[in-house]
Amino acid sequence: MTTGTGARPLRADAARNRRAVIDAARDAFDRYGATASLDDIARAAGVGPGTLYRHFPARDDLILAVLDNSFAELHRLGVELLDEPDPLRAVSRWLDAYVEQCGMFEGLFQVLVRPPAHESGSNCQLATEAGTALIRRAMDAGALRADVDADEVRQLVTAVACVGGQLPPDPDRRTRLLQMMLDGIRPR
Repeated sequence: MTTGTGARPLRADAARNRRAVIDAARDAFDRYGATASLDDIARAAGVGPGTLYRHFPARDDLILAVLDNSFAELHRLGVELLDEPDPLRAVSRWLDAYVEQCGMFEGLFQVLVRPPAHESGSNCQLATEAGTALIRRAMDAGALRADVDADEVRQLVTAVACVGGQLPPDPDRRTRLLQMMLDGIRPR
C-alpha cells in the first residue's frame, strides 16, 4: 500500500492505521454525514489527530478514500456500458449510479461537485474518465448536445443528487430530476 502520492509503500503499522481511519470515517460519515468530527474519527480509529492528518491532510482526501471502492464500481460500470448499443441509455445508467453514490451520506455532494483533483490512476480518476467516455460517446452518436461538457454534466447530476436526497429522501424525485436533466442536454 502506498501513501496515495506515488511514494514508497507504507509500513505495516502505518497501513493498519490508515485502514482503521478509513473504516472509522466510513462509520462516522454514515451516521453524521461528511461533516463528522475528524477528532472523533481519529479517536474511534485508535490514533491521534496527527496520524489522521498525516494520511489525509484535508477532509476531502479522507472522504475520497472512503469512496474508493464506489469509484472502482463506477469505473467498472462505465467500461461495461461502453458496449451498450444505446449510448443515451448507457450514459443515463452511469449517471444514475453516480447520483446514487452522491447520496451515500449527507454532505457528500459538496465534495463531488468540485472538479476532481486526484492522482493519476486513482479509482476516482478512472470513474471520472469512464463517465467522460460515455458522455463523449453519446455526443458523438448525436444523443447529447455537442456543446455539453463532461464536467458540467457531472456538476448537474451532483445537483440532482443534492436535491433528490433532501429529507425525506425521495428516490422518485431523484429519477424525475435526472430525466429532466437528460432531456435538457439532448439535441433540440
